Amino acid sequence: MDTTGVAWRAALFAVCMLGASTAGASPPFPPDTIEVEAAVGQKVPIWEQSNYSVLCRDLGTPTFELDSKPALGEVTPEWITYTVPVGQRCEQMKFSGMIVWYQAGSTPGTDEVVWTVGFPREFGSRTPGSGEHRVTTKIVIR
Repeated sequence: MDTTGVAWRAALFAVCMLGASTAGASPPFPPDTIEVEAAVGQKVPIWEQSNYSVLCRDLGTPTFELDSKPALGEVTPEWITYTVPVGQRCEQMKFSGMIVWYQAGSTPGTDEVVWTVGFPREFGSRTPGSGEHRVTTKIVIR
């Protein structure tokens, strides 16, 4: 029996399984554009994300910078402790995360805000680094 061949096949299988398990995961950063709706005076989440690795390690607190203020409301970040739901990888573990909130004012209309988020990453991760991700958000207030 060729033990080297068996070892190589086992290693290849492990790498493929790790790759497959991360393929369906949500992206580690928001899309370039987001559209949300809010009623007058309503507070709605624009975006929420936890920050942990496939090895179930907390990757640190996200960064947030407001690049342009909205005209019809307010945007605020909230740093949270996220608990992974039962049945998901790392279930019941707690990790750093963030919610970006929009608080609509008293005037209906369309608002736009630009913000930048950064997430620390593990050294050697193939995921884009903590490079900043700029997001334009359009909010329709009814």
